[in-house]
Amino acid sequence: MSCTSVTAYTKQCGRGISGGVAKLWIIGYGDLVAPVSGSTDTFAVASGTTVVSQIGIASGKTFVSVGTLKESVSFKGTVKKDSSTGAFENSTETTIVISSISETGKQFVEGLMQQPVAILIKLRSGTYIVSGLNGFTELTDVTEDTGTKNSDMNGYQLKLTGVEDGFTKTIDPTYVGSIVDKL
Repeated sequence: MSCTSVTAYTKQCGRGISGGVAKLWIIGYGDLVAPVSGSTDTFAVASGTTVVSQIGIASGKTFVSVGTLKESVSFKGTVKKDSSTGAFENSTETTIVISSISETGKQFVEGLMQQPVAILIKLRSGTYIVSGLNGFTELTDVTEDTGTKNSDMNGYQLKLTGVEDGFTKTIDPTYVGSIVDKL
């Protein structure tokens, strides 16, 4: 069996590699459609790459922005190989803190509980990633917390988990403005 050679990786220096999430958008999986005639996927990639270049979204729908507290969103993907099949599976986890236990906050959380979702994230580095385009990402845990003192968080901590069949997808940054409600 012939395998591909390992390619070199040059360590990145300077700006643009810091950790953290800058912005987050979510859409219900039911609002996604196949972008290319004859395709069953909800997305297309640029020729010769793995970068998402198009996402099929139903008319009148967009990824909606989620107002979050500073440094309160995290994303993690854990890729594992099944040695018996050689297949890779990426278990994803997105944690979001929504401030204020309120009717508005509760309605938002309840809306997420009803369906699988896709999540679009702008990292602080400027890179955009997207997960859930396969319909396997959903809200799995909600913690309501009032805290005990004035400086404590009052709101909801959400955990959305999913499964991807490879590494987390990046998305063409020039395309993002056309699929979100606001940048």
